[in-house]
Amino acid sequence: MQTPPATPLRLGSRTKLTIALVGAGLWASGGLWLIFHYYLRRPGPWGPEPHLLEPWWLRLHGLFAFAALWLIGLLCGLHIIRAWQSGRRRWSGSVLLTWLLALTLSGYLLIYAGDDGAWGLLSPTHWIAGLALPVIYGFHRLIRFLRRP
Repeated sequence: MQTPPATPLRLGSRTKLTIALVGAGLWASGGLWLIFHYYLRRPGPWGPEPHLLEPWWLRLHGLFAFAALWLIGLLCGLHIIRAWQSGRRRWSGSVLLTWLLALTLSGYLLIYAGDDGAWGLLSPTHWIAGLALPVIYGFHRLIRFLRRP
């Protein structure tokens, strides 16, 4: 079966692959940071110490986050504006875009809000929303199949 051609509402296969690769890299690097941060700490002379790979997972996550920001901008021009005009899947697209913007804002604040109280609230909010993102994205992609008679 041949893939339908790209239109303002349908993204090309390369764009979909880019979204999948950046999304998977972002999700995996964030998830690996969580595992290494919370479950693989090493005992040290003054208490638990971070695993040696923990900062590297965070750096990789930041790299994928930068790529994701670029991709969101690309999608605004290629897909979001034109798809909005069609009226189809507006609410699921709005939820997805709002989710992405909330993740972007919370990630930004995690880097630049130096307050420990803010970090204590933002960190779980960011990683719970990040872990749930594939569900939101999958729903937006698959809702068209749920609406067919």
